[in-house]
Amino acid sequence: MTDRGTLELAIGEIYRARDADDIDALMNWIDPACSFRIVGTGRLGPMTQKVDDPVSLRATLTALTQNWDLTAVGNTGLCIDGDTVFVHRAGTVRFIPTNTRFDTEFVDKFTFKNGCVTELTEFVDTLSVAEAAGLVAPELAQQLPVIVSPADAANIHA
Repeated sequence: MTDRGTLELAIGEIYRARDADDIDALMNWIDPACSFRIVGTGRLGPMTQKVDDPVSLRATLTALTQNWDLTAVGNTGLCIDGDTVFVHRAGTVRFIPTNTRFDTEFVDKFTFKNGCVTELTEFVDTLSVAEAAGLVAPELAQQLPVIVSPADAANIHA
């Protein structure tokens, strides 16, 4: 098991490489057998498909850095359990092709082995991502039914 300080340093270096669009530095942290996926429905196509070979992973990370600016996103919490690190992040994301910005928060789950990431899973607001990328019309999202209204939610624990 890797010590907490080493994992914290690795996470910092990974996010610095991501913010600098430095794919080579990012790939230095990636195990050749690493898998990556964004959790979401398969209806979102390649965005939520798992990749698990070095060539596809490099291509996916390159596409993400070319299309999504996360430099205004910061870490708000970190949970380490053995060699697994959960990072809660929040801030403004920019979809570069259309310069669309939105505030969001998400969680990245990293699993490390021998100092390298063997699994990276992102839990993001896929609806906001799909809207920003033009996969879903924003007006359609506003028509979705509310499962629990804020007023109802306040009464649940009352």
